[in-house]
Amino acid sequence: MYDLKDVIQKFKNGEFVIVFDSQNREDEADLILGAQFSTADKISFVLNHAKGMFCVAIDKEIQRRLNLYVPYNTQNTCTFTVTVDHKNTKTGISAEERSITCKELANPNAAASDFKIPGHVSPVVAHEKGILARKGHTEAAVDLCRLSSLFPAAVMVEILDEKGDSHNKEYVKSLAKRFSIPVTTIEEIEKYILLNHPTVQKEAEAELPTQYGKFKIFAFKNYFSQKEHAVLINKTFNPSQTVNVRIHSSCKTGDIFHSLRCDCHQQLEFFLQFMSENKNCMLIYLDQEGRGIGFANKIKAYAYQEQGFDTYEANNILGFDDDLRDYFDALHILRFFGISKINLATSNPEKISFLQDCGIEILKRIPTPIVVNPYNRKYIHSKILKKKHEILIKGEDSFENF
Repeated sequence: MYDLKDVIQKFKNGEFVIVFDSQNREDEADLILGAQFSTADKISFVLNHAKGMFCVAIDKEIQRRLNLYVPYNTQNTCTFTVTVDHKNTKTGISAEERSITCKELANPNAAASDFKIPGHVSPVVAHEKGILARKGHTEAAVDLCRLSSLFPAAVMVEILDEKGDSHNKEYVKSLAKRFSIPVTTIEEIEKYILLNHPTVQKEAEAELPTQYGKFKIFAFKNYFSQKEHAVLINKTFNPSQTVNVRIHSSCKTGDIFHSLRCDCHQQLEFFLQFMSENKNCMLIYLDQEGRGIGFANKIKAYAYQEQGFDTYEANNILGFDDDLRDYFDALHILRFFGISKINLATSNPEKISFLQDCGIEILKRIPTPIVVNPYNRKYIHSKILKKKHEILIKGEDSFENF
């Protein structure tokens, strides 16, 4: 797998790239080329070595300008428009004539009258919010164009092996190696965008008096997911100095109802008290209920836990990974305030490694002590054993005793 910066540079230079999607989705790979670089030779290469459906991914603006209407019900599927050929083609089917059509779809001065309908090239329209809203090859192709400062149109063809199988990863890898084609994934493109392009914006701020003291509260909103996050700072907040930070994922059952099944309320209460007694503190409260699976699914997971499954096994039975949370929004909130050095209140090593990989310097981990009870014992045990959480247990001298 290539570094995505190298993939973007090669794509910007007019080279092919290969993009895999998730095993949980189509589990296929597409050969992708910026449409403005289309030539007869390159289209011939695509037809001979990819062999899947021949498409050009475009953005909404191109669709509107060229009046490419959608003749199908595209709910929950790809938004294919009518097929087209450029007016200067004859049959439109040859590699040379398809290259003309593709290149003209990437012409910012092209008009609807420049194309014939129906044709031999299938435009498909990317979601306006890109890969962060829909994790498909269409969005990946258009986002690659944007990241490469190219016109948002890309030739995109599924890669089939000699038997017409679209799931032969070894064939794709051998094709990439044979022709030195860089390979990446939709997930890597998504991570790159999330890391390098702010996804949250501040919506509001106000004073917030609480039983722990007077804080200032901020509302942030992710304009892709529409999730809303809360940020609390104390009166002595100074982002130029080391900030004491807790990144807390929402837990209705624990934070509101003080459920004994988890340690969420204990951690939240500990840090609010910590904020009242210490200077320069920030609480980032993320809308990530149930480790990202949502409230209803969390309650379903509870039912499985009552049958003896641990918290991770219950999520897996419901079809989810162990933990669907990410901390990109938290990262961009820290960047919004200009914070680069923190002490982090957490027991989660994944949270620490993520922030460090993103350039946040963590000077110290602040332990968040919790009390074990008969209802959360297995939950805490699973976090320590399976996810290597470093949990400070009140009244326990060692993990062996626990």
